[in-house]
Amino acid sequence: MKRKKKYLFLPAVFLLAVLSLYTFNNRYTLTAVFYQTLADQDRAIEAFTKAVEIDPRNAYAYYQLGLMYKEKGAFDSAEHVYIKLLDIFPEHPHANYDLGYVYREKKEYEKAMAQYRKALKIDPENAYVHYDLGFIYKEEGRYEEALAEYRKVLETDPAHRYALWDIGVIYDKMGKKDMAEDQLRRYHEMTDCSFRRFWNCID
Repeated sequence: MKRKKKYLFLPAVFLLAVLSLYTFNNRYTLTAVFYQTLADQDRAIEAFTKAVEIDPRNAYAYYQLGLMYKEKGAFDSAEHVYIKLLDIFPEHPHANYDLGYVYREKKEYEKAMAQYRKALKIDPENAYVHYDLGFIYKEEGRYEEALAEYRKVLETDPAHRYALWDIGVIYDKMGKKDMAEDQLRRYHEMTDCSFRRFWNCID
């Protein structure tokens, strides 16, 4: 009986030691997540910053840090963080898109498009990337290319309200009034939040 208790005790001690070590090594990341749950962005950013200083390969901390800077509109800081993350993990599935989005918001469209192409190599059906490419083409007056990207968005998400609307806007800018009106009718039909079509408004 004593031997059985001993065998049960040793794994418990080992597990406790592993958990303690993990908690210590990730203390700033765990602290930052705690502040995130409290919606205290400033303290979360401070804790994530300390986390990447201690562990420069902490991809989770880097990504969350970039995400919070992006959400705050601090695009220069977000860019700096995402570039560091991508230097370490070039194939990060979300950071490639987010860096492209940062460039888009800074109106650095050539950089944004180059980054989006990298994101598409990782996920060719990423509707967010195709929409943003369409948005840039629309802003630059490259309407056919914009339409091509928006159609790719609708292949993945037929009720994507922004793509549906922008297609109508482009048809109007191209002088195709009838097609613009048809597209805007489709937009209203696909985004109708009435009981009959309540699923359109479930994101």
